[in-house]
Amino acid sequence: MTFIAFILIVTSAVMHASWNLLAKRSSMTVAFYTVICMTSTLLWLHTQFWTPVRFWTLPGIFYFYLICSVLSDLCYCMGLKYAYRTMEMSTAYPMMRALPLLLTAAVTSLTGWGEPLKPLALLGMLIVFVGCLMMPLSDFSHFKLKDYISSRMFFIFLVACGTTGYTIFDSQAQAVLRAAEPDVIKPVISLTFYSTRGILLGCALLMLVAAMPLERKSFVEIFRQRNLMPVWAGLCASLTYTLVLLAMNYVSNVSYVQVFRQLGLIFGMAGGIFILKERFSLPKVVGVLLILGGLAITVI
Repeated sequence: MTFIAFILIVTSAVMHASWNLLAKRSSMTVAFYTVICMTSTLLWLHTQFWTPVRFWTLPGIFYFYLICSVLSDLCYCMGLKYAYRTMEMSTAYPMMRALPLLLTAAVTSLTGWGEPLKPLALLGMLIVFVGCLMMPLSDFSHFKLKDYISSRMFFIFLVACGTTGYTIFDSQAQAVLRAAEPDVIKPVISLTFYSTRGILLGCALLMLVAAMPLERKSFVEIFRQRNLMPVWAGLCASLTYTLVLLAMNYVSNVSYVQVFRQLGLIFGMAGGIFILKERFSLPKVVGVLLILGGLAITVI
């Protein structure tokens, strides 16, 4: 992984933890997430008017990956909504970031997308995963398997599947774009894809809100009360994923992007403890150390 990719992903991790903190404080809803996505879409809509990418010449597989990415993001949204309703951020956030790590590595290995991961990289990812599992514990003596196999874990798993899905499909879609438009520089490719994806995702979310009475009411209230929380979250989310998409152009396997996005766990945990006043525990400290150690091993 290049130094450019590292800087992009670390910055993205800070932004990701920031918008999740805003979402947790504001009682995450589909309507809230829709305004986040609308803000991001409007921010980069201008790309559609100057991009040199010729969409009518793109192969059908690009649109397949694009649709699959949007469907994955909808799963992510629904899982996030219920996960933050039932769990603390310092507990839910580590779990939601941990599972996609191994899921992405497993899928890319099975499909052969990207270069094969080195044994040390796989070991590092496993250590990161173990560290993530440590963080929700109040103390080491209270480890219980049932805490990880519960009804709440379904929503964590839904978020993890959504994250894994859109990460892989977005990476593949950009690869198709680069092959179809070899003369277009990588940042323009990433911004073009993000803008296009945002338009489709925003339309899908608006239809979902329209079909759910409580979400329609919540959507109207956000504008009636002039609630700027989802707008600020949208700005952070926009910077988060545009940086991730750009970083995908500088790695040999998208799993490296996924593993370094786990740095957001540290910022997310800190935000939950110091801003939301959630509980602090020794296992969380051990978990952070394991994550940092695993990340170091991954890039050896």
